[in-house]
Amino acid sequence: MVKYRIAVVAADGKIGIGFKNQLESIFHDEIEIVILSLEDAQELFLGFDLIMAASSAIYDAVKRKAPLNAKVITVIRNINTLEVHKVFNIDAGSKALVVSNYFYAAKETVDLLKEIGLNHIEYIPYCPGTDLDDLDINTVDLAITAGAAHYVPKGISRIIDLGLKVIDISTVMEVIVNLGLPLEKINLFTLRYMKEFIALNRKISDLKSTLVAVLDASSDGIMALDMEGNIIFKNNRVERYFETCNKINVGDNIAEFINNGNIINFINSFDEKENDVFSINRRDVMINKNYLSNNNKLTGIVVSLNYVSEIQDKEKEIRKKLVNKGNVAKYDFSDIIGSSKSIRTVTDMTRKVAKTDLSALLLGENGTGKELFAQAIHRNSSRRTGPFVAVNFAALPESLIESELFGYEEGAFTGAKKGGKRGLFELAHLGTIFLDEIGDAPLSLQARLLRVIQEKEVLRVGGVSPIPVDVRIIAATNRDLKEMIELNQFRQDLYYRLNTITIKVPPLRDRKEDIPYIINYYMKNLNAKKKFTKEAIEKLNNHDWPGNVRELENLIHYVVEIVDGEIIDADDLPVDVCGSIERHETNNNGMEDIVESLEKLCPIGVLTGILEELEIADDSYVRASRSYLLEKLLCKGINTTDNALRKVLKELDGLDYINVGSTKQGTRITQKGRIFLDELRRLGD
Repeated sequence: MVKYRIAVVAADGKIGIGFKNQLESIFHDEIEIVILSLEDAQELFLGFDLIMAASSAIYDAVKRKAPLNAKVITVIRNINTLEVHKVFNIDAGSKALVVSNYFYAAKETVDLLKEIGLNHIEYIPYCPGTDLDDLDINTVDLAITAGAAHYVPKGISRIIDLGLKVIDISTVMEVIVNLGLPLEKINLFTLRYMKEFIALNRKISDLKSTLVAVLDASSDGIMALDMEGNIIFKNNRVERYFETCNKINVGDNIAEFINNGNIINFINSFDEKENDVFSINRRDVMINKNYLSNNNKLTGIVVSLNYVSEIQDKEKEIRKKLVNKGNVAKYDFSDIIGSSKSIRTVTDMTRKVAKTDLSALLLGENGTGKELFAQAIHRNSSRRTGPFVAVNFAALPESLIESELFGYEEGAFTGAKKGGKRGLFELAHLGTIFLDEIGDAPLSLQARLLRVIQEKEVLRVGGVSPIPVDVRIIAATNRDLKEMIELNQFRQDLYYRLNTITIKVPPLRDRKEDIPYIINYYMKNLNAKKKFTKEAIEKLNNHDWPGNVRELENLIHYVVEIVDGEIIDADDLPVDVCGSIERHETNNNGMEDIVESLEKLCPIGVLTGILEELEIADDSYVRASRSYLLEKLLCKGINTTDNALRKVLKELDGLDYINVGSTKQGTRITQKGRIFLDELRRLGD
């Protein structure tokens, strides 16, 4: 049964409802609460045990409406503590309109915010009708309100609503005293406030946990110090920079862990120098510092530490991603993935080539990574600080190739750029020029290329004076230049100028043991955690890889983007991979006929031994003569005659499994021969 009646008089009905809900949550059904306004008739103010004016601004008006003997009190209001955190992150010095329905209410909100210490903002009280002529409203894009967002003027882009103000505990005590209620009610209200502060502390605790997790995820060691050098915060990376057996704790002084006076002086000196490099435990460490301040007063320092070697590694990765192709070599030997004998042999030889300044010719199929080797040579040469310029003859139109390579003078042709243009050879001065797909260079251009290499100077299109250039030439092709020379498609003198050192990059089919390493490399780069099943790997090993590493890279992108789940099975592989395996199985039937025919000349073991020695010789850049092969076969326990060997080599040459050259050139195994050798090994297994 209701014992008491209370009237809440508010100038805004929304505020009145808010106060009614708050009072009912405290007193439940012990009181009846009626919401009134100043516009209500005077007789409606009769019959109440207590009348509450929603603010001091309307107290006198409420007093005049109320009966002479009525008890009238003013509601003291406070900011909702659970919403105050919204103001914490506003930038210091910002301007903000503080909006309410009445100016006195807006001013009250400003006073409350300042009272709890939020003084870093320039508050401007506002209510409908406020004169803002002296304020450039375009300089204010923020409004703070306590449940009156609908009064915010148009054009304000950000609104922080703190919710309706709450009744202060002093007002609740006044209600209890005036109604003669038991004082235990105060405990209930106090408990409510405790719940609010617990919830607020939980939010702060969650925010702190998030901040700590973010800072722990940083690769830097980060710590905050007060003005005496005591640690007030640290992340879990700090310890690795100091030689200490003890854990570094909050409250410790930084001087306990740093014996270098120069570092202490740097940290404690309040100057413009924000970073410096020091030696800590025989390693170079970059130390950065930033200052903490409150109301323009220094309160502490934030120190971050990072190993110089790690910064350099990051710089290398950034450079790889950001540099424009053709100006800087992005790749190094560390980017050549694989541990097979063939790739190790080529890599070891290429490292030796890099130390020279000789021209080099890279041979290999498309997609094997010839440009990667070219860039690695440049980055490990004496020209590493110079430019790396790449030109692909297969991609350049014949009509433009001359002007692109050698440049042109102003007015050399219709549409020529004013002032002329430097060619790629000039851009590569003191560096390296990579002539990719040199086999596609027009025959008419090859004479000019030869002159540049011989004379070390270029003549621009339309020019009269040669321009000296100092460049290293690295060329690459997937074509048989010797065959092109015989067909008068490539100049022999240019070939020998380019072919000072020959590097043959092996195709992926000849180093299939590297496939898992290459997969892991690209999966890591794509941040993918997918795994290939044993059956999928077997299927990859049976594929011929005509597109080589580039094809494998594309396959990895395919399975990462298209295949659902983390397990990649054989059926998930692209159809062209499956198709190549089916063709491979079909071709096995034809190979059986070839093997049967060759067995009439020599046993399969002898045939396999010959091809294996040719493969080893080719990978080791050794010229394999017949006497060389006879000696190697004898070491294997295979005794055959020179005449028998000649017949076998002639037959293999006719099948395009080998190329029989002169005594000086030696015999070399072909790609087709390597595939045939793999099939012989499978038959042997």
